Amino acid sequence: MCGLYGILSYGNKVKDMAEITEALAVESAVRGTDATGIAYNKNGKLTVFKKSKSAYEMTFSVPKNTVAVMGHTRHATQGTLNFNGNNHPFKGMCGDEEFALAHNGIICNDKKLRRELRLPSTIIDTDSYIAVQLIESQKKFDFKSLKYMAEKVEGSFSFSVLDSNDNLYIVKGDSPISILHFKKRQVYVYASTISILWKALVDTELFRDLKRGDYEDIEIEDGEILKISNKGKIQRTKFDFDEYGSYGYDWRKGFEYSNANEYVDDIKSVAQYYGYDSDEIDCLLNNGFTPEEVEEMLYADDFLEV
Repeated sequence: MCGLYGILSYGNKVKDMAEITEALAVESAVRGTDATGIAYNKNGKLTVFKKSKSAYEMTFSVPKNTVAVMGHTRHATQGTLNFNGNNHPFKGMCGDEEFALAHNGIICNDKKLRRELRLPSTIIDTDSYIAVQLIESQKKFDFKSLKYMAEKVEGSFSFSVLDSNDNLYIVKGDSPISILHFKKRQVYVYASTISILWKALVDTELFRDLKRGDYEDIEIEDGEILKISNKGKIQRTKFDFDEYGSYGYDWRKGFEYSNANEYVDDIKSVAQYYGYDSDEIDCLLNNGFTPEEVEEMLYADDFLEV
């Protein structure tokens, strides 16, 4: 599993974007320490900064007047770390629109799609990159091209996408994501879980607003695409999404594909970080909890309440 995080400030009321970006990245490192990256627009040009380093070892520099930053912490499951191109976010071009994309989850039909749709071969060796290629195959970057991508990929996923006009998109599959809107401060922040968000914001300028409850949770459902414009306006659309169906297994009966096992192995590795062993994870899965539910319980600190 990996970590998605980011911030969009549409009112120029946030004093230190770099501070909030770094706080989000550091807390998201619990979901991946193999690589860290961010994307933002600078002087009309989409910029990606990423390295095969943990967020704990990174220094973030965000230019003044930056509207939006989207980021990713990587737990590598495919693709060597020695090649920085395998790390997120990835840059793409659809029509005349440049975009950056980050993915949390596992896509299991990337090679099949590349072969069947005759998409170009690439030196980027990760399952996630197929999402960029699917979007690029469309004529225009918009809800339609994102919907096309989301309905083609199979597996576990959520995506964050930033375009060159500072519009932020969240494509929600079964992987968790939480979004908060601080209306008075005119800023949105997001991360893979609400626990990561709270922990990240404690030492930032947004904590006082958080403590007072001066924010709103932005709901997003599985099978939904949410757009936050550079003016702070929200638009939504849906795509056809079959939860877990693309894996071809029943979580209660066991696994048929290695990708599913990899997802559970990732959860177990994170569980060890919190002091829980593999048997406890297996017990929850055998009692009917989905991996997504187990993952959310870990980050929400209510694992022992079950």
